[in-house]
Amino acid sequence: MNKTIFVFGHLNPDTDSICSAIAYANLKKELGYKNVQAARLGKINKETTYALNYFKVEPPKLLDNVEPQVMDLNFYSTDVVHKEEPIKTVWELMKKSKRSMFPVVNEENRLNGIVSITDIARTYMEFEDETAINNNKTKFSNLLNVLEGEIIYGNYPYEYIEGNIYTDSTLEEDKKLKKGDIVITGNFKKLNKAVIKSGAGCVIVAGGEISDKLYKMGKEVNCAIIKVPHSFFKTIKLINQSIPVSYIMKKHNLIYFQMDDYVYEIKEIMQSSRYRNFPVVDSQGRVKGIISRRHLVDINRKQVILVDHNERGQSIKGLEKADILEIIDHHRVADIYTMSPLYFRAEPLGCTATIISKMYRENNITPTKSMAGLMLSAILSDTLLFKSPTCTEEDKKEAEILAKLAEVDIKTYGMDLITAGTSLEGKTAEEIYYTDMKKFVFGKYNVAISQINTADFKGVFNLIKDIKKIMNKLCEVEKFDLALLMVTDIVLGGTELIVVGKRKELVVEAFGMNSKDESIFLPGVLSRKKQVVPKLMNAAQ
Repeated sequence: MNKTIFVFGHLNPDTDSICSAIAYANLKKELGYKNVQAARLGKINKETTYALNYFKVEPPKLLDNVEPQVMDLNFYSTDVVHKEEPIKTVWELMKKSKRSMFPVVNEENRLNGIVSITDIARTYMEFEDETAINNNKTKFSNLLNVLEGEIIYGNYPYEYIEGNIYTDSTLEEDKKLKKGDIVITGNFKKLNKAVIKSGAGCVIVAGGEISDKLYKMGKEVNCAIIKVPHSFFKTIKLINQSIPVSYIMKKHNLIYFQMDDYVYEIKEIMQSSRYRNFPVVDSQGRVKGIISRRHLVDINRKQVILVDHNERGQSIKGLEKADILEIIDHHRVADIYTMSPLYFRAEPLGCTATIISKMYRENNITPTKSMAGLMLSAILSDTLLFKSPTCTEEDKKEAEILAKLAEVDIKTYGMDLITAGTSLEGKTAEEIYYTDMKKFVFGKYNVAISQINTADFKGVFNLIKDIKKIMNKLCEVEKFDLALLMVTDIVLGGTELIVVGKRKELVVEAFGMNSKDESIFLPGVLSRKKQVVPKLMNAAQ
């Protein structure tokens, strides 16, 4: 199965997460991987939007989880039966495939019902009188095909059988039949005359032989004559197999699954059902296959590549059920566990895009203007125009190379990018806090740290009461010991650290904040990763 490989960054994605995912997915395609798709785990911020618009790149697909779905199961493909096809068709399929159930579809090839071997058996038991064929809207062509009949003369006047089916022995003397009626007879010549003169629209002759006299009589009364190769007894036996599948199929309270249904949702339904096999359909209702309980243990896990993070709390729902192929990151090694070996590349650089830019050159691939522009945007964003203490000489070197390929001036473009991202116009308190919020575990402490880069301190502090309410609610509902907000001013070159939660002593220990205060200004602190997280870890230990 040629599965899609999803490349994505962390929750509440920043410019590095989005741009690195796009650039790395593109690199993988250049290296020959066909089904690689960039994705995102959250809303795109203003800064990233500016970069995408500037370099005319579409935002990646939003992905909210990688839980196994029906499409990830190794269910088997199946033949389908059209609802007007005769029962005999289904029976032949069952014998050939050794399967006891088939989906039935309508004119648009959408699931219409299910037919099983039990349904066929019930039909044989309940087939009682000559009206069954008529009552179930059976096509005349079905009858002809099932009996392997050959039209010797004339044509039946209707597309569907409009009358009843009789045998020559059930005809009452001088009884007049309708043109829609059909009579089955053998080669007993004394009965042939009565059959022809009955008024029926069609005479079926079993045994494969038709006398000249019978043929002439049929022409005289304009009666269709059909020859079948089977014995009289077998012909009678085969009649009910011409009834359309729609007559016997189950069509109410069907249990079926769609390709995008989640495995954990269907598991309970399957286990509580008395049925063993279930149809699988696509979003249009077209049948894709059959699934049974045994397929639940054979899952093709979704394949993913993580960029700009390697921590479960910062990643997608269901990650533990996915197959992680690679991790490209510039953060500390955290707590993601894998089921098999993988390619892991982590370097102490200011930005993940710096690593990816190096990988382009290592593979002798020159990124396009747009890909170079996105990687440059990520570096300028993550290093705060090279002012962040996380910035390295390698970040600067790659940025210069990328700027030439992107045909932009680093300083001019960089300031425009950062300015677009720091605007707080129209943002709510919730957006300010959650746009770049990450979760961390420091020993026994669960901590949420959000960072906003801005030159508009006043705009933030006008909303500070609402922001603190959100932070308090986060601690209460999700049981965080601390919720922090870094308001970083790239002009002043420092961060106001706002603190909420029952474990403020961590911040007191790490940064010397007065225990009675709720915030502290940290001059020269610009990096959450390098200047805040390590000190909190030390304090927790």
